[in-house]
Amino acid sequence: MVDRAIALTGYVGDHTIYRQLQVHECWMTSGPMKLSAALLASSYVDCLDQTSQGADTLRNPEPDFFILGAKSYGRNSTFLMRVGWEQVGEVLSLLGGTPTQ
Repeated sequence: MVDRAIALTGYVGDHTIYRQLQVHECWMTSGPMKLSAALLASSYVDCLDQTSQGADTLRNPEPDFFILGAKSYGRNSTFLMRVGWEQVGEVLSLLGGTPTQ
């Protein structure tokens, strides 16, 4: 079901790896547009209270291509590893796989 899993390091990744794909990124955060909009609209007083915004916010125009984890937050510094694991489980469920716990 998965062709490749790629781990990029650094705060904002090298976007050339998916330059030819249809990825809708937020100009302000460099994260997926729907997730960036949801994060900017949320009113978390404490970033530790945040939860994943759902797999649909990670969708791109490119079919079955998702940016997960810290890269999904782009320049937004409120990312939590717990949220990243939730994202992986949600996307696997969306794709019909077994979600991670």
